[in-house]
Amino acid sequence: MKKILIASTALTMLAGAASADVTVAGKGYFGLQYYSKPAAGMKKTVLYSRLQFEIKGSKTTDSGLTFHGKVRIRSQQDMSHAGATPINAGQVGVTAGPLDVTVGNVSDAIDALTLYWNSELGICGCGGETLNYIARGNGFNGYSSQGGGNNGVLATYTVGTLVVRASYQSHNNLSATKGEAALSVAYKAGPLSFELGYVDNKRSASIAQLGYQGYTGVVEYALGNSNIGLAYGSSKDTDGATGVKDKSVNTVTLYGNTKFGATTVQAFVSNTSVPAPGGVVTANFRKVTYGLGGAYDLGSGAAMVGSVRTTNTKGGTYADLGVTFSF
Repeated sequence: MKKILIASTALTMLAGAASADVTVAGKGYFGLQYYSKPAAGMKKTVLYSRLQFEIKGSKTTDSGLTFHGKVRIRSQQDMSHAGATPINAGQVGVTAGPLDVTVGNVSDAIDALTLYWNSELGICGCGGETLNYIARGNGFNGYSSQGGGNNGVLATYTVGTLVVRASYQSHNNLSATKGEAALSVAYKAGPLSFELGYVDNKRSASIAQLGYQGYTGVVEYALGNSNIGLAYGSSKDTDGATGVKDKSVNTVTLYGNTKFGATTVQAFVSNTSVPAPGGVVTANFRKVTYGLGGAYDLGSGAAMVGSVRTTNTKGGTYADLGVTFSF
């Protein structure tokens, strides 16, 4: 990370002891990506790369308030990205003691969790997410690395190892759409860590916008250089036009990782229920998925990373191999 300290005589005169700083952090990866069932016209094996810079600024006032902002620049080339390099919509906020409030292009309360993503493997960072399979393609709103986001607010309250988050996503303030509300709690007690999250994305009949409700829970236990976790999630869509709710889609994931010297090995197995008649599901849906991944530390923020996993599409196998680094 390269850190740039911005200070001036004028700032000092106006703000007294206030200080400001800007940080620029970069990271990237490159390698090969394979998928056995690519979209029409796409190759099964493609070159895979990303370069990203994150620019953060903050300023602490005499009263102890810290104002902050962030934007991200990302270029990515893979099976679904053509390599454009946009600057995403920014976010700004303020921290006062244990409370932080951030607005703009923000994560919702589930997207901001940590354990929720710990089953993921490889360069892709995919596999085992308990709210990942959404019957109609709807879901919770996350931070947009290359887009405009949903113009929301995320409030985070931290006391020791307890973190409570609440969020609202406005869907860019459009009057015809309904917003999304989410709440999550994370807590760590010795080797045990817990997370709970709930999201409610309202349907809008006027534009047939799908509704979505979901909740998830994760517990993880740390033992030396190893971690084992169990995650559960349940979600369902609501038809935008009729208001009829689909059957719940339930997912259970067991995952773990262990480290041997410079080598880290990861694995997961996940089971997703198929909705009964009345739900939306494809004939080629695979209920049980599993994956294996590994990383070898090359030092100074670089690693050789690879993974192989099955997907929720029958016959679908994904694999990647490459190098990740940060600077």
